[in-house]
Amino acid sequence: MTHSFQIPYDSSLYEELRTMQREAASVWNDIVREATSYYFACKKWLSKTEIQAIRKQTYNLHSQTVQAIADKYAANRETIRQLRKTDSKAKYPWRRKYYYCIPLKKASMDISTDTITIKKVDYRFSLPNLLTKKKKKNWNEKFPKHNQSVVIPNRSEENLDACNYAEIVWRNGAYWFCYTVQVPEQDLSAYEKKVAGGDLGEIHAVAAVATEDRALVLSGRAMRSISQFRSKALADLSKKMSRCKKGSRQWKKYKCARNRLHQTSKNQLEALEHKTTKEIVAFLEAEKVTRLVIGNVSGIEKGTKKNEQKKRKQNQVRRQQLSLWNQGKIKQKLTYKAKIKGIHVTETEESYTSQDCPFCGGRHRAKGRTFICSVHKTEIHRDVNGAQNIARKQHQMAVQPLVSVVFKQPVWYRRFLSKKQGDSSLKDKPPTGKSIAGRTA
Repeated sequence: MTHSFQIPYDSSLYEELRTMQREAASVWNDIVREATSYYFACKKWLSKTEIQAIRKQTYNLHSQTVQAIADKYAANRETIRQLRKTDSKAKYPWRRKYYYCIPLKKASMDISTDTITIKKVDYRFSLPNLLTKKKKKNWNEKFPKHNQSVVIPNRSEENLDACNYAEIVWRNGAYWFCYTVQVPEQDLSAYEKKVAGGDLGEIHAVAAVATEDRALVLSGRAMRSISQFRSKALADLSKKMSRCKKGSRQWKKYKCARNRLHQTSKNQLEALEHKTTKEIVAFLEAEKVTRLVIGNVSGIEKGTKKNEQKKRKQNQVRRQQLSLWNQGKIKQKLTYKAKIKGIHVTETEESYTSQDCPFCGGRHRAKGRTFICSVHKTEIHRDVNGAQNIARKQHQMAVQPLVSVVFKQPVWYRRFLSKKQGDSSLKDKPPTGKSIAGRTA
């Protein structure tokens, strides 16, 4: 599990961290340049071991930090190699970086109750020794190694004795110490096998179906509204910045406003993503689900403008909605939270799952948010039907009408909660009132 805390501001401390970031960026840029040049010359990639061997005793960083940057490059390269099997436009790392996060392994930091000491080294000669070096014996020896360190306060709430990896990143105008803590997964071997399906969407962020009788539908309208508001506001600010001279006082004001908008909307979306996935995992845990199948919608936003296979093309508004859809972050948070609870998560292809009828075996187009079987005249929520069919692609699930479908928002204030919260029927609608996006954006 990943946690983080903000490093308190100190001018000298932040300057040292900024210098380490520049040095980490130099490591990344050199690795990218040398690995790419070697590939074009020899038609094969440098291995991770070869990259780490070349980078030894070259930078003013701890050796484990340099190795961690090489590990990140190798993992990034492997990810792009897998993506290029389906997307030929995916590019290997090539961009020059001026700042880079500071990865820390266990050997590169000393953790105590009050402080965290980050180790680094400095390879350099003093000027008098450098001028008289050739006159001395063994003048061709390597640069001497000077051990140094940077001390930051320990504000973590967990015990970091077992922490094996951490990163120092710049986020929202401050440095953050992000660390991983091993959390034991729950053992669900004593439970009976119970399958649930998850259908990701825009209007409803996640629709989860536990077995055949219960379902939970969480609204995603708040996240979509915040993303659309951010896009419109950024477009307006960019238009105003284009009319100002770059670097002027008014241009800087617009730039600061744009940065504030980015940070605010990002925090709002992260909070809603966390609350949405938390509700889903709590529902699955209460239903004693052991396996969760999620529909894979990666790449749905690509090729929507010119797709010759589809007769109906997406309009501009729909293309924007698909591009702003944060389904990847929701899937990532949902996966790691479910694994902590011991729930086995898998993905599957989900085409036509909302149109396939489980009662007659045919395929019908849904009207609105309700799927109606034209043969049996049976009604079911289209997202719930999609979640059921996603689960049926890998596991068996009986076909029967749902007993209850619960509609929820990711967060409610007390004045919007009813006195008695229970299971609502299929035709029940969520409470009306001011939207969450209006209260948060």
